[in-house]
Amino acid sequence: MDKIKKLSIDIQREISFIINTKIKDPRIGFTTVTDTRLSPDGKYIDIFVSIMDKNDPPETRLDALKKCSGFIKKNLTRRMRLRNVPELKFIYDESIDKGLKISEILKDINIDKEKKNES
Repeated sequence: MDKIKKLSIDIQREISFIINTKIKDPRIGFTTVTDTRLSPDGKYIDIFVSIMDKNDPPETRLDALKKCSGFIKKNLTRRMRLRNVPELKFIYDESIDKGLKISEILKDINIDKEKKNES
């Protein structure tokens, strides 16, 4: 595993910990860090987040995370002892939503097959 990928995984673990234990902002709620992609020069990192509670739009949580990015970077610096902390960019990960839609479609197809077999 190359150095960038390993650092990206370590940062993902730490950011997830910080979001779930240190941040007390109620707008963030239950947010999961699903993936990170660190730029080759280490100056920028894309943080993909999944949101379980669908009551408010994802943009609300992304805005709250952006406002907490300074706090997250400060804690990240302390926890990992990084010389240069990358700029954080939070991105909503739609893969879980897409997976749930596919599961629902497959479930409906199976129900339709069962109804046809009963007839």
